[in-house]
Amino acid sequence: MANIKIIRNGLFFDGTGAPGKTTDVVIKDGKVDQIGPAPAIEGAQEIDATGCWVTPGFLDIHTHYDAEVEVMPGLEESVRHGVTTVVFGNCSLSSAVGTQDDILNLFSRVENMPIDILQDWIDNKITWKTTTEYYEHLDTLPVGPNISSFIGHSNIRIAVMGLNRSLTVAKANQDEIKGMQRIVDEAMEAGYLGLSIDMLPFHRMAKGEFKGVSVPSQQAHPREYKQLAKVVRQYNRVLQATPNAMDRTSVIHLLGMTSGWFRKPLKTTVVAALDTKSDQKVHWLATTIAAFTNTVLRGNMKWQALAEPFLNFADGPITPVLEEFPSAVQAIGATVEERKAMFADPKFRAWFRKDWEAKGEAVFHRNLDDMWILKSPEADQIGKSIAQIAQEAKREPIEMFMDLVANYDQDFRWKSEVANHRPKQRLRLLTSKQTIPGFNDSGAHNVNMAFQDGALQMLKQVQANPGVIPLEKAVYRLTKLPAEWLGLKAGTLTVGDRADAVVIDPNKLQTNLSAPIEDYDERLGGSYRMVKRSDGVVKQVLVGGEAVFTEGKFAQDLGSRKYGKLLRSTHR
Repeated sequence: MANIKIIRNGLFFDGTGAPGKTTDVVIKDGKVDQIGPAPAIEGAQEIDATGCWVTPGFLDIHTHYDAEVEVMPGLEESVRHGVTTVVFGNCSLSSAVGTQDDILNLFSRVENMPIDILQDWIDNKITWKTTTEYYEHLDTLPVGPNISSFIGHSNIRIAVMGLNRSLTVAKANQDEIKGMQRIVDEAMEAGYLGLSIDMLPFHRMAKGEFKGVSVPSQQAHPREYKQLAKVVRQYNRVLQATPNAMDRTSVIHLLGMTSGWFRKPLKTTVVAALDTKSDQKVHWLATTIAAFTNTVLRGNMKWQALAEPFLNFADGPITPVLEEFPSAVQAIGATVEERKAMFADPKFRAWFRKDWEAKGEAVFHRNLDDMWILKSPEADQIGKSIAQIAQEAKREPIEMFMDLVANYDQDFRWKSEVANHRPKQRLRLLTSKQTIPGFNDSGAHNVNMAFQDGALQMLKQVQANPGVIPLEKAVYRLTKLPAEWLGLKAGTLTVGDRADAVVIDPNKLQTNLSAPIEDYDERLGGSYRMVKRSDGVVKQVLVGGEAVFTEGKFAQDLGSRKYGKLLRSTHR
């Protein structure tokens, strides 16, 4: 007997950009069977969507779930927000290539989870030897959402050059280049979306003699990126790149690689177009560069855009936004007692102050009036800015910050909005032709930020500003646009499509999206991560026509039953 569901009377958006219409959607055996008024069907499950929106499931195009998917394949913290397809293998980091030790070293500082937890997650699970075998492995996991991946350049570099050379030699020799090209070629044959590279020196090795050194992709000469990009272009796949925000000339190399002069353009998705507090003109520069590239240079560049303020949490100095300071890099890699001693030492304090006050390009705003204390052994400090408590103590603000670290280290927790703080500029980036929404970084920097609800955050802003972009276009930008651009068979609800769908209550969208909260999951071994909640906003999530989330509750077998599937690139 056929498995039939009918979503009744919702305002239906098919993901193509066509205007919404109030109608029914019939799902049969996991696929969209009919769109339009439907009679009662014996044995069919009815889903009442009256007053709700019905949309394709959302894509999260930038995640770091590479380790988590091995032990929590339901990926609940994305599914609950209507995400039905996730993409990992970003920022040059993936699990597709390398030993268990390599993968731990690459991911621990990026994930910002205790290394023993990550070790438990992947311990004895690295059974694959090749990119093909890794995809065969992913195809067996009982995933909640659909999954897909880039191949990470840092892993490839270690596999071919060895750890030492990958971190100390910029110019790989020709044999090494050919070895890396072979791995990329094999990955493209297996259906990976493309290659991810990283030029921003904030992702660092977690342990060993190279602890604190920027990951291998960031050590490479631009020629290496170009040689590997040639393989990606041949397959019409995608280059995911993170330029160096401290050296804007790095963007020039990306322009050269994506250019379509005398060849087909290379699709290039770039992290990220942000309205930063440190430079409030940079968001205009990003979209202007992309527009120039896509017209004059005949390229195909899309920046990734974040749908909400870049709210960053920190435990003492432990935060990715301080990775731009050489002194903080050393402190982040130290033990608690070592850090306390560093920040009490006059020589180290002078070094940290020099970094803090240095002129030139910066990502972090360094404004102590805009760094707010959330936790401190001194209760009267909570809720105040560091500058405020410094004034009360008659201390210089930067001296007060170093005192707090020296005294309390990670027992002192603070937050700051680093970017995307202005609603008008944020919405401009989300709706620009030069961007794709989705720099959510889900699964990364787990105690520092939480943007898993990025799609809902965009819809909330579009709903509140109806003159900026039609709602159907916003849905398109969160579904079909990224799917089509990346080469994924997803993102639409037309007849014959796999039924990945979301039912949303628009009346609760404006009020029920939460701020980040600390989530202590038993699978995290006593640690926690920052997550979001969207209680009552998402009424139902279907993956392949099956309910994985209904009225605030997950399917009982989510994480043990395979709902989603591995999606291989459709680009050839």
